[in-house]
Amino acid sequence: MKEIFKQKRNFILLCYPLGILILILAKINRDIAEYVFARGVYRVYGWIFSHINGILPFSVGEILLILFVIGMAVFPIVTVIFIIRSKRKLVTLVSSIRHLLIILGVVFLWFMIGAGTNYYRYEFSEFSGLKIQKSTVDELYQLCMELAEKTNKARADLGIADDEVFVSKLTNRERAEEAKKAMEKLSEKYEILEGYYPYAKSVFFSRTLSEFNITGVYFPWTVEANVNVDTVDYTKGACLCHELSHLRGFMREDEANFIGYLAAVNSDSAELRYSGYMSALVNAGNQLYDADKDKYYEVRSTYCEGIIKDFSANSVYWAQFKDTTLSKAGEKMNDTYLKINNVQDGTKSYGRMVDLLLAEWRAKK
Repeated sequence: MKEIFKQKRNFILLCYPLGILILILAKINRDIAEYVFARGVYRVYGWIFSHINGILPFSVGEILLILFVIGMAVFPIVTVIFIIRSKRKLVTLVSSIRHLLIILGVVFLWFMIGAGTNYYRYEFSEFSGLKIQKSTVDELYQLCMELAEKTNKARADLGIADDEVFVSKLTNRERAEEAKKAMEKLSEKYEILEGYYPYAKSVFFSRTLSEFNITGVYFPWTVEANVNVDTVDYTKGACLCHELSHLRGFMREDEANFIGYLAAVNSDSAELRYSGYMSALVNAGNQLYDADKDKYYEVRSTYCEGIIKDFSANSVYWAQFKDTTLSKAGEKMNDTYLKINNVQDGTKSYGRMVDLLLAEWRAKK
């Protein structure tokens, strides 16, 4: 038994206290989270892994996740077999537990470097100059009216009939290229977004992501933006930009939504512009509906027929996954993950994108 505790590989268990120390430092001092990790360690780490994994056309993260799940399922079975066959059963058990702890320790520390500390950095509003404040229902109504007008125009710019559901003319790769260009263009305005942008990866098992109610995943261990390409086409452009914003260390979902919106609506691609405005219209419209249903329906009455058809197609798509065991599990996992990582309102934080939309709207006024 003693030889197990004397083995050199045990030093890897230091990943736990090191990861916890990094987390504590990021929590107690935002300057450390911002300048030491987000703009320091993470920038170097992200640059290296983005270039390495960016070369590959498939998602390395998706493969690693599948292997990890298989490994965690097989591990206890293999361990039991080894224990039964071993003459030193207690030693074999302790050794197996140690190996598991080593693997999980590396995963934990790796996550802290690739994402964990970024949840404690400065908000994007501090870099954009936007002031977040309480808004009136009338301000929200005016924002929604303007978004509806811009979305109508963006729909018309697509050049498709108003009675047709939008179907993209771009391949997944071409759309990813447009999203990459959009983020690079936005970084010219916001220096904090500068850096190398690889192509966002199309997930092979996208349908499975839909089963879990997931549209995109940032994989911090490989610094990859992964996108569900099984969803309706109008949602994909904004989703791509959303996931790419995580590569710049903006992990909060409301900020990623807003950055994705900014990139999409300022894109040279008509499809991305439409996707961006639709994303904003949905989020702002949902809040207006909760605040004043009459005003919401007044705004909705201005939607062109094409927007209504696209919203309907999206509703039909997600209806097939509604309230299933997997979708509930996916929502619970996402909500828990966010709450653990300093996002106290969990999945409800996605809606806080509207605070940034209103701040931008006021700034333009």
